[in-house]
Amino acid sequence: MTRLEYLKTLPSYLSGSVRQTLATLDEPTDFGLPAQRPVVLIPGAFCTASVMNRLGRAIQQLGPSVVVAPSFPYYFSAFANLCRLEQAVVQFLAFLDGLADQGVAEVDLAAHSNGGLICLIGQDLLERGAAQSRVRMRRLVTMATPFGGFPGARVLGLMIPCCRDLVDGAEALERAARARSLVVRSLISAADTLIPPERQYLDPDQRTIMDGFQHMDFIVGSADRVARSAAEVVRWLGNGC
Repeated sequence: MTRLEYLKTLPSYLSGSVRQTLATLDEPTDFGLPAQRPVVLIPGAFCTASVMNRLGRAIQQLGPSVVVAPSFPYYFSAFANLCRLEQAVVQFLAFLDGLADQGVAEVDLAAHSNGGLICLIGQDLLERGAAQSRVRMRRLVTMATPFGGFPGARVLGLMIPCCRDLVDGAEALERAARARSLVVRSLISAADTLIPPERQYLDPDQRTIMDGFQHMDFIVGSADRVARSAAEVVRWLGNGC
């Protein structure tokens, strides 16, 4: 992306950031009791569980049962999910295991941004026997997940803990990549101001390019873009829940 192209994306990025922050103040949607194999939504940095409300409703309208992972530390508003990724993984795996108490044996997953790394690191721990869960993760669709890290992570890591896991060569990125077989599709936000599109996938054959999408459009974009995101998630995960 040239400097001019980058500058042209800034207004949509700033608009999406405001919408995302406002969405953190909403109450989380009650999606009801999960089916035997629900779609679990995992939010990224600066997101509470409520930021997944619109995408969750759009997916549920297409048939699947939906569950949203809890807000990760620091919990409050736009300060949610800024902890080190391993700390979020511990909480995510506890949540996942708890779904067994509601009759869930396996789940499909759709994760935005750092959420994709969180569930993949969790899968890596499970595969290596370093953690346990009564619920199996079956398939994952990622949305703008920074598999290749974040260009500004080293500087921002001084203030934002999760950025320390997004520097080039970080162990967290390597652990996520080890569990890559869980990923069935990566949705790429082609106009992303935050994470370059070339850093948003592990396998080029598993990309779906979402033209014009900014980083937050999957979850708080226009009604059309949220609906397109939901349709892609259901396309790759199926709706037989």
